Amino acid sequence: MTGNSVTTVAYGADLGLPVVDEAVFRNVVGHFASGVTVITTADGEDLFGTTVSAVSSLSSDPPMMLICLNRSSVTHDAVRRTGRYAINILSAVQGEVARVFARKGDDKFAGVDHTVTEHGLPLLGDTLASIECVVEETAAGGTHTIFIGRVVSATARDGEPLAYYRGTFGKLEQALETAAYEGTRDWVLRRRTRLHETIDVVEVAAALRLDPTLINNALIRLATESLVNTTEGGAYEPTPMTPALVENLYGARVTIEVGVLESYLASVSDEQIGSIVRLADELLAARPATAEELDGFLDRNLDFHAAIVDIAGSRQLTASYRALNVSTVWRETYQPDDWQRQAGPSFIPRITQAIIERDLPTALAAVRAQVEFVTQGAMQILSEHGGRI
Repeated sequence: MTGNSVTTVAYGADLGLPVVDEAVFRNVVGHFASGVTVITTADGEDLFGTTVSAVSSLSSDPPMMLICLNRSSVTHDAVRRTGRYAINILSAVQGEVARVFARKGDDKFAGVDHTVTEHGLPLLGDTLASIECVVEETAAGGTHTIFIGRVVSATARDGEPLAYYRGTFGKLEQALETAAYEGTRDWVLRRRTRLHETIDVVEVAAALRLDPTLINNALIRLATESLVNTTEGGAYEPTPMTPALVENLYGARVTIEVGVLESYLASVSDEQIGSIVRLADELLAARPATAEELDGFLDRNLDFHAAIVDIAGSRQLTASYRALNVSTVWRETYQPDDWQRQAGPSFIPRITQAIIERDLPTALAAVRAQVEFVTQGAMQILSEHGGRI
């Protein structure tokens, strides 16, 4: 590579070699724990920033750093225009900063402590380290551009880094615990251990590539959520999905969502509404016809409703809402014809329009109607499977 150009050579798919499935790739790469950074730059008075984990030191003589930015990002375009960027290495307590800069929006710096350096680059406060770079080379890589920068300034302080592991920000230990909980929960709900059989902690740990102690702790938490039962010998087995459990889970979800709308709909920001509208559009565009497509549809549905809960600004409340999701069970029982029958009328446009108009009565009615419809559909499926899944 020289200047801002790169010589291309045919590799991989160009030579007829197989390309790994995207879902498989994401899952495997998710097992790599990495630090978390926010890449920032300035173009005149406009500040830009985005959360990135694809950052690496490239050379010490001369000092050079490599970052990868998605070409759909406005920060990418600003770095390309200005030819400079700063790497803000986040500390373990800056998970919320990572989330703020991971979202779309123009006011990411609002309320975030930052300064502008003599090199004209915005640096975030309380970071573990900061590195300022001038772009010397670029290269294309799939959906991203690789920016190679010469380091012009670097500072660091003592502390613990923020880790990113399998979709979770936090201290590495906390990230591992979250990964164990989510992976074990998915294992249970997918009935990879059948009803009335003991969950093999070692087997789950091996499948998730995590320590058995983390899996055992996850099972303790799942027991408090009534998703596993403790046997007389102190082991765990999956809890059957029953009408009573369905009523409790969906009842708790509607209570949270309705409570958030009642408290926060009047003050919801345009940016939050924009996020909800985008998720609604993605959800409405999905037409699940296969098990894989159903996975994506149900995930988008959860993201849509979680975005509504997220307007409360409480990570713990949103996490609690997500923890009540049991759609994985329905993934394992729905047949294509069943799913088309259960899909029924779409409540999403009604909910979305009510939120746009900040129409609380209509929003509450639509949310309650959708949960009631979904609950009845779940009850029908339970009935078709003998009342227990």
